[in-house]
Amino acid sequence: MAVIDVKLSFEELAKAQTYLQQLGLYDGEVDGLYGKLSEAAFVQFANALSIDTILDANSRAISNYLLQIPAVVRHLLKIVGTGDRLLQKFINAQNICVNMGQADSNHLSFLDRGVNGCIAGSVRSLPNRNFVPSPLVTSIKTYPDRLASLPDGVNVVSYGEVAMLADSQIRVRFRPYPAIGVIPNIENIGLEFLHSSIEEACICIGSVVNGQMLARWIGRNPLNNVQFWSSTKILPLLYTICKANQVQPNQAIANCAIGDTRGKITPRTFSEMAQRICNYDESNGITSNGLTAMFKQFTTPLELQDWLKKITGNQKLAFQGRYGESPYIEQPILRDATGKTVIDGVKEPHRGDNLISAYDLTRMVSQVAWHRHIAPTNRLPNAQWHSLTTLINAMGQDTARYVDAAIAALGLQYFIGDPVVISKMGFGYSDQRKQTELTYTACIQFVDRLAKSHDLPLPKLRSVNMTLRAVLNFQDPVRESLEIDARMAATVADILRRIVTEELI
Repeated sequence: MAVIDVKLSFEELAKAQTYLQQLGLYDGEVDGLYGKLSEAAFVQFANALSIDTILDANSRAISNYLLQIPAVVRHLLKIVGTGDRLLQKFINAQNICVNMGQADSNHLSFLDRGVNGCIAGSVRSLPNRNFVPSPLVTSIKTYPDRLASLPDGVNVVSYGEVAMLADSQIRVRFRPYPAIGVIPNIENIGLEFLHSSIEEACICIGSVVNGQMLARWIGRNPLNNVQFWSSTKILPLLYTICKANQVQPNQAIANCAIGDTRGKITPRTFSEMAQRICNYDESNGITSNGLTAMFKQFTTPLELQDWLKKITGNQKLAFQGRYGESPYIEQPILRDATGKTVIDGVKEPHRGDNLISAYDLTRMVSQVAWHRHIAPTNRLPNAQWHSLTTLINAMGQDTARYVDAAIAALGLQYFIGDPVVISKMGFGYSDQRKQTELTYTACIQFVDRLAKSHDLPLPKLRSVNMTLRAVLNFQDPVRESLEIDARMAATVADILRRIVTEELI
């Protein structure tokens, strides 16, 4: 067992030894000295951390005491970052869920968890499936305000224009957010830690300087145009927002509803439909795929594709396909609160490919999350904050809860302040490529209370946008589905860990 550098004080280690002893993980002396028994106890505790650890009330209370000691959590972050501990942790969790009847290849442990959890008996094929709501569910309504605020430099700080990677002499620079249509410099080093199953990745990390969000872009094959499945569903929603705000700049899209030309379908609000697309509420025969196909009908295939090309600068992308189902409304109409038509639908059907890049999705998500902190000329054309907040609230309800799992697995729950997690997952088996593919695009932002700036302990704003695409081909779709879910959870957790430790800036 490799010895891990320890920076706990005598008092902190003695306190930790006491708590670990009470958990039955440490049977040495409470002496404040870090020996093999202390190291083994910490490793066992780090391995045990998960979102579904079953503890009695007393053990949970003791664990909570341990996780409120900053030096202990920093130490745990180093432990879980060694070897394949994170991956093994999530594979074990997935296996436990399968054995307990909580998950199968159609209802995965993390991808399909849902922001509101799952009540026992609600899934007929898995009567034991029972998950509590996300710990972030009550925060969703505050996401827009949190994204709109900036660190004040006194109580919360940012990286600055230049920062140094932890435990290295490598300096990294944050640069102005790219203009519309300009592909930024995407560094091709820094993501070597990603497993080979992550075939495409693009990560954009932000730093606030003089009230503006600067960015550092890192990627693995970030400009490959491939299928990103349902992660691309946010794009027709964004187009609709931009078009509606162009027509009525002062009209919040939350006040608009969508109906059909004949009045045969009950109009539903943009908010409800956007939420259904993200949380997969498919009651009353309304599906996420059908709704997204409907939103594409607010413009022609070529116009939507050209709109996306103009913003991202990726001239080789293709975005003219549907999502495997007919539109919920073939020719929709978006009307404001007075009944006035804001956007008319078109008749031309969308047929073709949806092949875009990890960069494209990361760019679009960052333009939503950082709207208030980038130059007006670099924002999504015509989009207004009062309408983007509706999409932010919808993306907060993504059924995939990878960040929830990561926070718990890393023991960070007491040091994550003002969290924001907006995301959109995608998942499918490609008959053409004979492999299982999972995609995840997200903005993760929080105030890191473990952070330090120079010698002063100050919370630091962490704001990162990412898009990941994982691929597995074992010639066994069931095995692929279960393992790819665990691998994505482990990848998101490792990225979050490296953001907090500043190994990845």
